[in-house]
Amino acid sequence: MNFRYKTCLTSDVPNDLIYASFFFIDIVGLSNPIISTETQRTKIKVLNELIYDCKTFNEFSKDNLLILPTGDGMLIGFKKGSDEPLKLSIELHKKLADYNNNATNVEKIEVRIGCHIGHVFVVNDIYGNVNLWGPGAIIARRVMDMGDSSHILLSNEIVEDIFEISDEYKKSIHLLHNFGIKHGDDLLIYSAHGEDFGNSAIPNEKIKINNQVSDVEKKSICDKIVFDVILKDTPGIGRFVRTYYFSNQHTEPIYELIVNMITNSKVEINELNFKIYDENKKELKISKILSVTPYSKKIIIKLSKPVFKGEDGRSVKIMYDEKLAKNNFENIFTTDTQLFEFNFKHYANMEFNPVLYFLNSENGSKEILEISSNSRKGIFKEIMWEKDHGINIKDGIRLEW
Repeated sequence: MNFRYKTCLTSDVPNDLIYASFFFIDIVGLSNPIISTETQRTKIKVLNELIYDCKTFNEFSKDNLLILPTGDGMLIGFKKGSDEPLKLSIELHKKLADYNNNATNVEKIEVRIGCHIGHVFVVNDIYGNVNLWGPGAIIARRVMDMGDSSHILLSNEIVEDIFEISDEYKKSIHLLHNFGIKHGDDLLIYSAHGEDFGNSAIPNEKIKINNQVSDVEKKSICDKIVFDVILKDTPGIGRFVRTYYFSNQHTEPIYELIVNMITNSKVEINELNFKIYDENKKELKISKILSVTPYSKKIIIKLSKPVFKGEDGRSVKIMYDEKLAKNNFENIFTTDTQLFEFNFKHYANMEFNPVLYFLNSENGSKEILEISSNSRKGIFKEIMWEKDHGINIKDGIRLEW
């Protein structure tokens, strides 16, 4: 069978094509054979009643709702409001907690939720019943399938829209990983959780790790790296700023940048709360997580505009807070670079005598770098070191104070 596709102008968009934000939920463990049919039916009935009782649901215009029962759960589409699926998830979790506190172990209801935003078609099945089909619903289901009990998982697409609504959501939405789905694809997944909703644990689904060297890595050249380590007033916590200046030496433009970072402590990627900016202070997003270990994170950052051959002056700045040892910092270079600058900043009333060592991976030597400048800026003191040659991948630095 041959299918023919055509590009639709706005006036040609089918009437049954709908763009909405989706909430997909099912009951965890409902298919367990030791659970009686009556108990299964009761759990489905109770879950439906709890959802219908949620203010987010029952006060939403029914003309802008899409509802599709799925047996052990349901799909709900909101034609307006990207954050409605998340609001419903949080409200429902609180109602479920109240219900489960008064239920027996057999009666307790555990759920998992997936949220996504996208298009669906309204279609009729062979019996004439209304059904929903399309990437909006399919990916919401895929996201939900990644979760364990109590997880509220969200796709990257819906998170980007939610963050545009309010920065408050950033306190409860946490970056996880890329997870493998069908047909060899993967999704960047976030988890929503707080004191009384969600599940802070990483889902048990297999994480998709991509260790292939991409064309992006082959095209981009790192011209300079700047490390800033800032001692904060919170003991044991430092502010880290990494700035990568890069250029493109190939004919094809670069649309994204791969960054591989070694962290100073054992930390999950969602705990770092990255803030990423370009040379114009425009905030950038992580488009994919290629690999994660306790001490390394390899990510792809989507650039705000392409980098063309010979173009310079482009940079990416990554900011995050991390645990810091009492009197030292150590890091390994994950790429070659022509220039390196290190800045150590602390309150001027703190007395330090910092020493920066350059660690040569080839011969194992340890070289003390001379201080380039030592200045005071407001309440901060800033000490800078520079190196302009011989910086290779796997070389390192160690700061002691």
